[in-house]
Amino acid sequence: MDCYHDMRDVRRTFLEFMTRVPFYGLVVGCNDDPTLRRLLPRAHRRVTTYGTTRSSDFLIRVEKSQAPSFHNSAEDRRPLSRFGVTYKGKDLGVFTLHVPGTHNVLNATAAIAVGTALDIPADQIRAALDSFRGVDRRFQLKGKAAGVSVIDDYGHHPTEIRATLAAARQCGFRRIHAVFQPHRYTRTRDLMDEFATAFTDADSLFFLDVYAASEKPIEGITGEALARRISEKGHRAAVYVPSFADATTAVAAQAQPGDMILTLGAGSVSQLGPMILEKLEHRC
Repeated sequence: MDCYHDMRDVRRTFLEFMTRVPFYGLVVGCNDDPTLRRLLPRAHRRVTTYGTTRSSDFLIRVEKSQAPSFHNSAEDRRPLSRFGVTYKGKDLGVFTLHVPGTHNVLNATAAIAVGTALDIPADQIRAALDSFRGVDRRFQLKGKAAGVSVIDDYGHHPTEIRATLAAARQCGFRRIHAVFQPHRYTRTRDLMDEFATAFTDADSLFFLDVYAASEKPIEGITGEALARRISEKGHRAAVYVPSFADATTAVAAQAQPGDMILTLGAGSVSQLGPMILEKLEHRC
């Protein structure tokens, strides 16, 4: 959600969605969400749940040996996640995803639940998930230079940013350096406090100016103001960079072998990856 909703609005929205399901349909709900978990008994539809919570119908099991790792083959340079699923006590086996993050494992398990409800065999679901290689601008590896991985992601909302950085942390990089381009003045204004606590998994932060997306500037709402707010919240490594050239120089200077540089945002920040790679290559 791009605008603020209080909890009553969230509950109302969940209930409205569930009532739109036909009487013969199925509500597939995430059992890890406490708000949704409390609302599911009010669905008045068939319900199946998924998640890491022990009472879930589709229970996710992520063992330490199955933690996400980075796939380094020339053909597939995306992270790799493995997780087991049991359905009401029946072991459906281990599934593989070529994208990282708990949020992607949860989404995949929702797909497993839907497929199972449609009587699709678990092996067919497993093969389909294994063939999925993600989409552009979602944890997309742009390249590697000087031992540093440069990854681009479309995340521009605080919830997306938290999930993406948590996924990056799971991949085992030594340090994570994030370059963020805020998207829209209104979003930056309305979610300033949420942004201020969304980057805790980043070791260093670089903030570009706001990508307007056709909006007119709002006084006091800038990338510099956002960096200052995050610094006030205790993240000492938050720095404002006024241009792509400045961002490239600053983040390349910070990164060391084994690190990851993550470009984040829905605007033109995706163009930054090749510039950073070139800078890193010249450093070799």
